[in-house]
Amino acid sequence: MTASIPEIYVLWHPMCRDGEALARRIYEWLRPGSGLGPEVFFRSLPAPDAPPGGLPPPLAGESRAGAPPSMAANRWQIVVLLIDAHMISDPAWRNWLHVLATRTGRGTRDLLPVALDDTAYNVPERLRALNFMRPTATAAAGIDGIVRSLLIQLTETLCRMLLTHFRPIPVRGAAGTGNEADRAKLTIFLSHAKADGTGPARRIRDYIYGKTQLAAFYDENDIPFGSGFSRVLQRAIAGDNTAALIAVRSARYADRPWCRREISSFRVPLADPVPGRLGRHWHLNPVLVVDALDGGAVTSGIPELGNAPVVRWSDEVSEQEERIVTMVLRDTMLTAFHRALGRTMPDDRASIVLDWVPDLATLLCIPEVRARRRALTVYYPGRGLSLLELNMLEDHFPRLTFRSFERAET
Repeated sequence: MTASIPEIYVLWHPMCRDGEALARRIYEWLRPGSGLGPEVFFRSLPAPDAPPGGLPPPLAGESRAGAPPSMAANRWQIVVLLIDAHMISDPAWRNWLHVLATRTGRGTRDLLPVALDDTAYNVPERLRALNFMRPTATAAAGIDGIVRSLLIQLTETLCRMLLTHFRPIPVRGAAGTGNEADRAKLTIFLSHAKADGTGPARRIRDYIYGKTQLAAFYDENDIPFGSGFSRVLQRAIAGDNTAALIAVRSARYADRPWCRREISSFRVPLADPVPGRLGRHWHLNPVLVVDALDGGAVTSGIPELGNAPVVRWSDEVSEQEERIVTMVLRDTMLTAFHRALGRTMPDDRASIVLDWVPDLATLLCIPEVRARRRALTVYYPGRGLSLLELNMLEDHFPRLTFRSFERAET
């Protein structure tokens, strides 16, 4: 089971000017707080027993001559390589890259090379064959621009990798071709009211197709004329490659029946059968709300949104489409990670495992919770709900005991 739970390693040469700053921003992004997100480990400084200028400690499961044996790794490692001229010119580091690319140990190791300059492609042959991430910001944009560019590429890559563990992305053409270039793209569903929410939705759609390797479901383009609107819509919402939904909440959104139907359908948890487990597992695709209300506009509340995060839209904010798409992809990646981590929770017939932080609306969609017939333990991601949230849930569900992943007894 631990082989499905990724550990992220970030490697950079100690002489790399931006290495530590990039690594810390990656850590902060992948570990947003409250115990959410995968473990992230740094590898840059020499190991305590290494000679001056020597290599950092081995990765888990890596055997290295002259180094003490590291912990066995029957697990999944994702190694982010921040490659610059210093890493290329250092013979020890170049040899380490070769070792990492050719030896995987007992677990699974995926390498994600990042080209910080043009010398990065002078790596060992096995690494050179991979498609590098390339931060596209100019030097004038500074470290913040490089970070933004890198995070959107890294988040999209990790999101696709983790989702593939649970629902293999279908390929076009003949079944079993195995051609990675032919895999269907992850799709973000754009829910908006045509009356007053088209502007932000179109800009997000154009960004997705112009700047990412994703696809967008936008009903104006994706529901063929003469087709059954409801049937196509439901198939898109439940599609295997649909990763998340962005709801553009304008003043008219709440009173549009189709908008309410889209968000209601998307916020219904899906049963997630896990072979060999007695407890019930439930999965929920993430939702991000884009608040596109004009100043002073009045609209109705939408209970279906639950505790979905909200970001404010403004035509004056530059690159907000990038921020919105990156945020929803990170939530999708975190959901996939917590889906894997949930399979290590204590297991019995009186347990329920969620891959999202619970709220009233989503809990009421789970049949055994709604029935209120027996005591149940609910496991959920993170370190724990706030006391206010926990008291509210326990008032409504007195037969439920809520236990976070980090506080669960293992």
